[in-house]
Amino acid sequence: MPPSLTPNPERRGRLASLVAACLTTLLTTACDATDGDAQDPKPRWSMKDLSTCEDGDCTVEVREGDVIPFGKEVQAVDLTIDAIGPTGVVLRLSGTGTTSTFSAQSPDQGGGVSTYNETDFRVLEINSDTAVLRIKPNGL
Repeated sequence: MPPSLTPNPERRGRLASLVAACLTTLLTTACDATDGDAQDPKPRWSMKDLSTCEDGDCTVEVREGDVIPFGKEVQAVDLTIDAIGPTGVVLRLSGTGTTSTFSAQSPDQGGGVSTYNETDFRVLEINSDTAVLRIKPNGL
C-alpha cells in the first residue's frame, strides 16, 4: 500500500520551516542583488560600508560629508559628498593635483551619468538626508 499523501503534523511543521527558510533566502538574495541597474553583472549594495566602493564598482547609500575612499582602480583618491538636497547631490572627486565637482546630480538628470577617469557616477535615489549612488567602471 502506498504511503499516505497527507503529511502528519510533524512532517507538516518541518515542511513549513523548510518553505519559510527557502522564501527568506530567495527574498534576501533578490533584494541584495537589486540595485536599479539591470545591465550590471556584479551588483553590490551596502547601506553603510563605504569601503565596498574601493574598486569603483558598488551601490551605496551616502550622507552629506561622507568620504568614499578609492583604490588604484579608480584614478581618484576619494569622493566626498558635499551636499544632498532637493536640487540634487554635489559630488567632489579628488585626485592627485586635481579636484572635480559634479553639482545637481539627480536620478532624473538628462543622461543620468557623470564620468570621471572612466568611472561612472549615477544618483539612483535622493531621500531627505541620504542618497543612493551607483559607481561602476565606464561601459559596464
